[in-house]
Amino acid sequence: MDLVEIIKKGAFVDILRGMSVTGTYFVVDKVTVEYPKEKLQTYPRFRGVHALLSDPETGDTKCVACMLCATICPSQCISVVGEETSAGRSHPASFELDLARCVFCGLCEEVCPVAAIVMTRHYELATYDKADLLLTKATLTANQVYACKEASMVADSGSGPEAEGKQT
Repeated sequence: MDLVEIIKKGAFVDILRGMSVTGTYFVVDKVTVEYPKEKLQTYPRFRGVHALLSDPETGDTKCVACMLCATICPSQCISVVGEETSAGRSHPASFELDLARCVFCGLCEEVCPVAAIVMTRHYELATYDKADLLLTKATLTANQVYACKEASMVADSGSGPEAEGKQT
């Protein structure tokens, strides 16, 4: 061993260097969030619980029961049964989505020709009963409250489709 290494070991240089790194973390701001009291703001492309949108004029769902979402779903968690109305328009008689099997990939949202199904930023999905994870047409339509809130937040922040065209 040479003299410099002996002095370094005797002066605990490595320990002091490590303690200085540790000490710097005492002065920086903490990132911890107390979850139930404080909630994190999700990113705009976050894929949370699904919602089935309805037409504001008629109040009927936008879904035309084309079965594309059920066909493209990799986990086969969507089941749609369509029927035809007296006006000749096709709409879902039943629309079920099993969140226990869903992988939240967003393919159902992308493939929908009328933008009837969307994924909101709502992420609190914990439940004690697995049956609560089976979303029916009524539940999915009720979830559009989260989608409308999301659309207004995007409009307020100026990060919608209009703003995307302005970015360079």
